[in-house]
Amino acid sequence: MPEVSEELRNLAAKHQELQRRAEAIREEINMVQASIASCDRAIETIGELKKARDKQESATTMVPLGFGAFAHAEIREIDKLVVNLGAGYSAEKTAEGAEETLKKRREQLGKVMEQLNASLAKFIQGMQALEAEVRRKSKAASSPNPGQAF
Repeated sequence: MPEVSEELRNLAAKHQELQRRAEAIREEINMVQASIASCDRAIETIGELKKARDKQESATTMVPLGFGAFAHAEIREIDKLVVNLGAGYSAEKTAEGAEETLKKRREQLGKVMEQLNASLAKFIQGMQALEAEVRRKSKAASSPNPGQAF
């Protein structure tokens, strides 16, 4: 009987570790989702700026100054945009070039999201398998042995 409770403790510890790892993946998924949303907003904004440029109009926006302060601004030209390339590097690009860079990044983020979801599914399957094993062992430990005298 003591070996059964030791096994159950070991299974519970494994389950907790899988839960911890699954939660870390969920946090990564949330960060990637936020990056995807930010990328989508940037692509949409560049599209709107291109429309204004094509109509030879200016676009109005609010520019963050820091600490929750904004200034109204008018964008007259979008010939050059600065795009973060990653690893601390940025590049000046045309609106079309910036949009293309962001679309590629969006595609990469989508692939990362697929990988994270696959990893999360594996951890969840592992947790479910452990839960089934705990139920089986608990049931076996609580049912009387047929050869045992009462």
